[in-house]
Amino acid sequence: MVFFKAASFWTSAVLLLCLHSGDCSEIIGGKEVKPHSLPYMALLEDSTGGKVCGGILIQEQWVLTAAHCVNIKKVWLGVHSITINNEEKESRQVRKVKSQIPHPCYDREYTVNDIMLLKLDKKVKPSKAVKVLPVPVKSDQQDVPAGSVCSVSGWGVTKNNAKTMSNVLQSANVTVIDRPKCNSPEYYNMNPIITYTMLCAGSVGKTREDSCQGDSGGPLVCGGELQGVVSYGKRCGIKTKPGVYTMVSKYLDWIKTTMKK
Repeated sequence: MVFFKAASFWTSAVLLLCLHSGDCSEIIGGKEVKPHSLPYMALLEDSTGGKVCGGILIQEQWVLTAAHCVNIKKVWLGVHSITINNEEKESRQVRKVKSQIPHPCYDREYTVNDIMLLKLDKKVKPSKAVKVLPVPVKSDQQDVPAGSVCSVSGWGVTKNNAKTMSNVLQSANVTVIDRPKCNSPEYYNMNPIITYTMLCAGSVGKTREDSCQGDSGGPLVCGGELQGVVSYGKRCGIKTKPGVYTMVSKYLDWIKTTMKK
């Protein structure tokens, strides 16, 4: 079964419990990042108050995420540790979601066009802890070559079947795997099909590094540039079932047109 990499969590004073354990996951094989070293990271909250997905601040009033991250009501920025931390009170900015705009051709069954824009109720204030990560400039940009080493970040779980998500932001390095290999019988076997609008990235050596449930909507950054949005995977950290990412450069026209409207 293919799991989307979103999760639903309650935040208590000291513990984050997973509401739907089959839908929860975090960075596999990663490590805690230096606080606020990834100032474009957004933590998304749904209508239940659960922290469910990640996102990317791409303009001062716009966050990019995955379309399967539904019912998002608030966006938290400038966050490193999820639990209440007096040291982060000054860095955090919380915004309500004014509009949720999934791609018009998003199809959950076939896991295609898994990308969404969130318009915030008001602009963020740029700071050391909150900054924009722009989308790529050219929509006709060449594909990300297989073998490219990229980074993925999020607050998701750090191992399969974990019942708590990571309290702190983590990041891991993953390697891009070419689509023919990712679609091969040994890997996803065309179920689902990895299309030209997607990227596969995971572990190729002895280490296990991957995104996981709870990391949905977070960024795949290659060479300092935003290239992908965490979409789905089959469990986490399995070499023949690498993470699948929506390729941002294939959606630039839609992104720019939507934000102008």
